[in-house]
Amino acid sequence: MFKKIRRNKSKIKFLIVLLFLVFNFSQIKPARAASASLYFAPAAGTYVIGGTFSISVKVNSGGGDGVNAAEGIINYDTNLLDATAVSSGGSIFPFWTTQPAISGGAIRFGGGLPPPAYSGTAGHIIKIIFKAKKAGQASVRFASGAVLANDGKGTNILASMGSASYTISPKVAVPKHDTGDKPAKQEPKAPEKEYNKPIVKSETHPDQEKWYNNNLVKFLWELPSGVTGVSIGFDQEPASDPGPKSDGDFNSKEYKDTEDGVWYLHLKFKDSRKWGTIARYKVMIDTEAPLPFEITVPEVEIGEWPVMQFSAKDERSGLKHYEILVGALDGEVYGLEADKTEFQLKDLNVGDHTAIVKAIDNAGNERVASVNFSINALESPKIKNYPREIKPNDNFYVNGAAPADSEILLFIQKSKGGIYKDTVRSDINGDWFYLSSEKFASGRYIFWAVAKNKNGIESAPSEKISFLATPPVFAVIGSFVIDYFTVLVSLLFVIFLIIALVIFIFGMIKRKLKKETIEIEQVLHDNLKDYTQDIDNEFLRLSKYERKVGYKREKIKTKTILKKKIELAEKKILKEIKDVEDIVK
Repeated sequence: MFKKIRRNKSKIKFLIVLLFLVFNFSQIKPARAASASLYFAPAAGTYVIGGTFSISVKVNSGGGDGVNAAEGIINYDTNLLDATAVSSGGSIFPFWTTQPAISGGAIRFGGGLPPPAYSGTAGHIIKIIFKAKKAGQASVRFASGAVLANDGKGTNILASMGSASYTISPKVAVPKHDTGDKPAKQEPKAPEKEYNKPIVKSETHPDQEKWYNNNLVKFLWELPSGVTGVSIGFDQEPASDPGPKSDGDFNSKEYKDTEDGVWYLHLKFKDSRKWGTIARYKVMIDTEAPLPFEITVPEVEIGEWPVMQFSAKDERSGLKHYEILVGALDGEVYGLEADKTEFQLKDLNVGDHTAIVKAIDNAGNERVASVNFSINALESPKIKNYPREIKPNDNFYVNGAAPADSEILLFIQKSKGGIYKDTVRSDINGDWFYLSSEKFASGRYIFWAVAKNKNGIESAPSEKISFLATPPVFAVIGSFVIDYFTVLVSLLFVIFLIIALVIFIFGMIKRKLKKETIEIEQVLHDNLKDYTQDIDNEFLRLSKYERKVGYKREKIKTKTILKKKIELAEKKILKEIKDVEDIVK
C-alpha cells in the first residue's frame, strides 16, 4: 500500500511539473532580448548508403538566467534519410510535455526542468538516429522551436535555429574476378605509393589515442606548393573518402559542438596531376560524466573498520580511476584503480563521518557521490577501585575492566593544569591495573580512561573520577616543624588563651566592681552615719535657741549646714558610681 502511495505521489509531482511547463509554453511571447539557440551536433558529415549515424539536438542558453524549457519540430530529407529512433537518454530535461517521437517525416519534442535552470552552450536535449537511404546531400532543419527563459515569465528567448547537411555517398564495391570454376590465384597487391599526403595536426586534440572532453575540434595542416584544391570529410567512419570535389583552398578547419564518440578527419590534396593520398586523423570525444552511482557502507561488528562499496561506469571513454576523500575537505585524497569496487576505511575517530568518491573517466569528466557513516565506539572502560586520597610520596593506583586484550589510554589532569598520559593493557579477561610511577604534588586530580583495540578503534571516555594529593605530614618552614597535630594543639591553645583571657578580664572586672560596690556602700554608710550625727548635733544646738530671739536665724543656719553636708555626700557617692560605669565600659 505504501508503494502505491509513493507511486501516486510521484505521478502527482510529475503532473505538477508538466502543468508548469504547459503553462510556460502557453505564455510564449516574442522575445525582446532573445539570445538562446537550438542546433544540431554534428552539423555536417559524410556517410555511406545503408549505414547509420546519430546527431544530437542541443541548446545554447545564451547566458542570462538560463533556460528551463524548450520545444521544437524538426524536418529531414525523407528521400535520403530514414529516422529510425529518437532517444531522450542523458537529456538535461527530466520532464516532457511532448514526448520525443518520429511522425510523418518530422520529429517533435517538448521538455523542461524545474529550478535551477540550465545554463551552458551545449545542453543535450535528444538524440536522433538516421539511416542513409540514397546518395545525395541530405538536410535536417528546424521547422519551429522555442526556448523559455528562467525569468519567472516564461519568456521565449530563442534567437536562432541551426540546420545540418550530411553527404550520403554510395558504397564502394570490391570487384570480383570470375575465370571459371576456380577463381584465379591473385598475387598480393603491392601497397599504393603515397602521393602528396597531408600532415594533419590538432591543437585541441593532439593525441589520437587519448579521450578529450572538449567538443570543439581544430585541425591544422600545411599546404604544399602546387595544391589547387582540398577535399575534407569528418565523420565516424574510419576509412571514408571525402570525395573528388574540392571544398576550397584552406589550411585549417574547425568543428564546433561535435557529438561524443570516435571521429575521423579525412583530408586529401589535389594538384595539377591528380588527387593525393588521403590523410586520416582520429579524435575521441567524451563530454558526459560517468553514470550516477551510489556508495554503501555495510554495518560491521563493533571494533571493526567498515568497508565502503561502490561501482561507477562510463559508457563512452571508460572509467580511469577514483579519488576518495574521507572527512575534512582539506584532508588526504586517496586514489583507487577503476576496477576496484571497495575501499577499506580506517584511522578515523569515533563518531559520524562523510566520505566523497569522485569517479573520473578517461576524458577527465567527473561524477561525485557521497555517503554518511558512523564509527561505533568500543565499550567504555569501567573503573573499580582507586584511592580517594594519597600523600604526594605515595603512588596512585586504579584497576578496572575493558574489552579483552585492548590498550588502555590513561589520562590524569590536575585542576587547571596539564594532562599526564600513560598506557596499560587489559588481559584476556578484560581486567587491567595501573600503578603510577609519577609523584603528584598537592592538589585535586581528575582521572579517566579510553580503550583502544588492535584495529585502532577507540571507546568513549570512562567516567571521570577525582582523587586528592594531600600535603606532607611535616612541612619544614626554616627550622620550625609543623604537623597537623601541632597545628590542632596550637589552635586549641589559642582558643584556651582567649577563653582564659576573657575569664580573667571578667574576673578582674568583677573584682573591681565588687571593690567599688563596697566602697560605695562604705561611703554611703559613713556619710549617712555622719549625716545622722550632724542632724542630731544641729537639732541639739538649735534647741538651745527655742523661744529665744535669734531662733529663726539659727534655724536657717542649721538648714544651710545640713544642705552642704548632703551635697558633699552626694558628690562622693556619684564619684564611686562613675568609677563603676568606667569599669563596665
